Amino acid sequence: MPIDLRGPLGLTLALLPVVLLTAWSLVVMLVVAWRHGSEADSRLAGWLSVAGILGAAGATLWLWLAGAESAGQPHMVYLDEYRFVSELLILFIAGATCLLSLRFLGKQRLLAPEYYVLVLFATIGMQLMVASADFILLFIGLEVMSISVYVLAGFDRFRRSSAEAALKYFLVGAFASAFLLYGIALVYGATGQTHFILIGQQLAGSDRSLLARMGLALLLVGFAFKTAAVPFHMWAPDVYDGAPTPVTGFMATGVKTAAFVALVRVLADAFPTFASLWQPIIAVLAVASMVVGNVVALAQGSLKRMLAYSSIAHAGYLLVGVWTATDMGRAAVLLYLIAYSITSLAAFGIITAVERVGSRTVMLEDVEGFFRVRPWGALSMGVCLLSLLGFPGTFGFIGKWYLMTAAIDRNQLLLAVVMGLGSLVSLGYYLPVVMAMTMKPERTPDAHRQVLFSRAAKAIIAVAVLVNLLFGVWPRKVVDLALSASQHMSAQTARRPAGDR
Repeated sequence: MPIDLRGPLGLTLALLPVVLLTAWSLVVMLVVAWRHGSEADSRLAGWLSVAGILGAAGATLWLWLAGAESAGQPHMVYLDEYRFVSELLILFIAGATCLLSLRFLGKQRLLAPEYYVLVLFATIGMQLMVASADFILLFIGLEVMSISVYVLAGFDRFRRSSAEAALKYFLVGAFASAFLLYGIALVYGATGQTHFILIGQQLAGSDRSLLARMGLALLLVGFAFKTAAVPFHMWAPDVYDGAPTPVTGFMATGVKTAAFVALVRVLADAFPTFASLWQPIIAVLAVASMVVGNVVALAQGSLKRMLAYSSIAHAGYLLVGVWTATDMGRAAVLLYLIAYSITSLAAFGIITAVERVGSRTVMLEDVEGFFRVRPWGALSMGVCLLSLLGFPGTFGFIGKWYLMTAAIDRNQLLLAVVMGLGSLVSLGYYLPVVMAMTMKPERTPDAHRQVLFSRAAKAIIAVAVLVNLLFGVWPRKVVDLALSASQHMSAQTARRPAGDR
């Protein structure tokens, strides 16, 4: 189904999932203004948000199944499988976050339905980021997402650490946005274009000007902040620990997915001829992130801080796939984003249930004896941690396997070896959690009696566990999907006529 993106009707159709979710978020905002204050009002806003997310997912599926593609002109929006798969993943993350928050907000007495409106706005920004083929639209999506997540990080107004998390995230995010915007301005000055593919065509036919190289360097700094890659990671542990737990899961998965998909697009379409410049930088960021994330996570007693440093290590794993600049590498990035996001959401969902009322965080000793009282929750957490570890038979192992395969195919053994050693080091902080849950007695007779999973949380966690185990032993379908999406992305770029403006 070719769509002419030169007119407003075609552009609206291409952005139909974003338009529908934006309109629905305004409806939810009106409902929040009308019914505000009780736990029932908060739950209503949550369920309405889930309904809007399902509608946006339906629109994305319709565009995908209808074979939507651009009519051949340069455009601000991508219409390919890579966008549709990543957008559906983001919508799943947003829907799961809303469902996991229903009981949490009531338990922690955070009865402000605006929470769900902010989740919707952040999701809209993420959708724009993965759909944008132009730096202007990318920056708009980035700011819509970032401003919403700043507020969500400080949503727990009863805790000083939450306000501190919001302030740190705001200050670091402002720096990241400044670097990114300055980089965009320099690239525009060097090429006269903001469209990714047109920038790539301009740079392919010219010398590597200093202006373009400086713009690329600033863009990489901005993306490194957003992906929490070392050495631009210092905000992540404090922000992840201080934010409400469902928000932490949302940031660790949704923000990371949007940032990595946008990074893949920018490097593949705007700077393919500059690969010899950005690949060494990506390699250094990847190695530093894998080493620092895994080593520092060993010393963490808080599960949220441990998962925060773990997410830094996982950012390093993903950068290995970005470095390759091949269809296999881009497919491996998408595959690993799916595995990591689904697994991390379930892990944070279980931590959400374990977290006590008014508690600052969940420590390792807080889950001792968890298996004896809540065996289903402990087993689910064990599967999630083993998947994040990359244990054979789990989805996480398949994701890491294809990332390493993509690196080895490019004769990059160093990154593959560091990735394998990093996974080995992660045994030291994932397995103690499993041992504490299963091999140690509960500290008090009534330990874990307060842990209750809502039906929605049970459904999310069960789906995550089943997906982990199913795709861990039978990954062919999802691997083929990721490869097809990556190849479709390359084909769409290759079809752009050099003379189109």
